[in-house]
Amino acid sequence: MKVFILGGTGFIGKYLVDFFYQRGVEVFLLVRNIQKIKEVKPGIKIIQGDALVKGYWQEKISEMDLIINLVGETIFKRWTPEYKKKIWDSRILSTQRVVEALTSRNTLFNASAIGYYGDRGETILTEDNPSGDLYISHLCKTWEEIALKGEDRGARIIVGRLGIVIGKGGGFLSTILPLFKLGLGGRLGSGKQWISWIHIEDLARVVEFLYEKDVEGIFNITSPQPIRNLEMTKIIANVLRKPAILPTPKTLLKFFYGELSEVILSSTRAIPKKLMDLDFTFKYPTFREALTASL
Repeated sequence: MKVFILGGTGFIGKYLVDFFYQRGVEVFLLVRNIQKIKEVKPGIKIIQGDALVKGYWQEKISEMDLIINLVGETIFKRWTPEYKKKIWDSRILSTQRVVEALTSRNTLFNASAIGYYGDRGETILTEDNPSGDLYISHLCKTWEEIALKGEDRGARIIVGRLGIVIGKGGGFLSTILPLFKLGLGGRLGSGKQWISWIHIEDLARVVEFLYEKDVEGIFNITSPQPIRNLEMTKIIANVLRKPAILPTPKTLLKFFYGELSEVILSSTRAIPKKLMDLDFTFKYPTFREALTASL
């Protein structure tokens, strides 16, 4: 089996590269700047190229069984008009470049996000719910539509709407744990908003599971147990044995993060209905289990 990973130098990508490598899979990694690669395990094949630009790397896609596209600038920076364009182009252009190279041999796993649903309050969200009204919702909708065009080329397309990814050494926890360890953690806004999340090991297992099940379509890749921000805050404080008494007001988040604050404070109560229908077993179904495993 040959797996081609785009966006493989980020937090999720590095984990997936190692996950498939440990399974004896032939792993190919697209890298724009080879000089930035500090260490590559023997056997992992590096292909140089820019995922946003047509190039020789596209010719390699026809040889692959599974292509995993994780390319995308982080959303967790202040959204100036220029940076919003970077967020958009990194996802849309990379997906276009992949899709135009697909063949009937390929399965494409293309990332999306639960930001698709926007701010939906208490509504329990499955894959059948429509998209929301936030900028991130419009981005995810367009992103998914382009990925699904790969079906016209005969490829099998899997779109994963990822929740917040929990894992050791990066991602969401690397941002918030330092604050909690200093005793500066606290709820965001009212704390009532729902957060949908997934442990990184379960995410990798889902990608493998869906490929082996020979299924296609759109899947919420989240734990079956979303959690309110206030409850998440209490669990982190309890596990770290630190106080969490300093709430961050909505007005302060708006001041520091601008439009991004709408995403930070949005309530997205997504459940992985299609995964549960396929009897996928989560190793870390609760946030406390995921957090403990990540420390």
